[in-house]
Amino acid sequence: MNGRRLWAVGALLVGVGWLLTPNPVPVYDGIGVPDEPYRYVTSPEGGSPTAPPSEATARTPVVKGVSKDGLVLQTKEQTAQFSMFMPPGAMAATTGPITIRAVPQDPVQSPAGKKIFGNAYLITLTSPGGPVTLTKAAEAASLYQRATDTSDGWAMHFRPTANAPWEALQTSRGGTDSHVADFIGPGEYALAKAASQASDRGGLPVLPLAIGIVLLVLVVVAIRLRSTPG
Repeated sequence: MNGRRLWAVGALLVGVGWLLTPNPVPVYDGIGVPDEPYRYVTSPEGGSPTAPPSEATARTPVVKGVSKDGLVLQTKEQTAQFSMFMPPGAMAATTGPITIRAVPQDPVQSPAGKKIFGNAYLITLTSPGGPVTLTKAAEAASLYQRATDTSDGWAMHFRPTANAPWEALQTSRGGTDSHVADFIGPGEYALAKAASQASDRGGLPVLPLAIGIVLLVLVVVAIRLRSTPG
């Protein structure tokens, strides 16, 4: 077998191994760390129990009436189910410190025509000096939530209180299964999609797709080997 054929067979074996490996990573990326299963406040019917989801807290002193530090909140799952960035000077209060807290909630009500498949997260802003308000700098604040699957159709929703209707926010992907939107104030945030879409079934089935690609690669390699002079 000449060098060209050896190279083709070796490439085929690497490709087959990559396609059939759970949570494959690019060959040049080294060993990846896959997400742990999504942690629910209350596991969905028929689902396996999970470890409880974590909460996140951050604090900043107040200087001249505004928050001194930029803050990053991040829950402790692998990968974090909630994270948030608040720039310096984005919050105003009489005295500090200002505390931001994100607490996972069991969603008891979904937006009209949609369903929240994961947790909602309640964001509170508090200080010992009384109410905390947002400044113009808060327009750069953003938050990320991890969805329960990698499919399309997710949108971040917000409501300031448990009795208020949900409002859809402009949402974009922040990663494979995470989504980002602007932070617009304290209250509940949750990812939701059309109620008809079943969760944890995002995209094409991985194994059948991988097998189909492997078969296609085998056919292409076989044709090339036949057409290559010995």
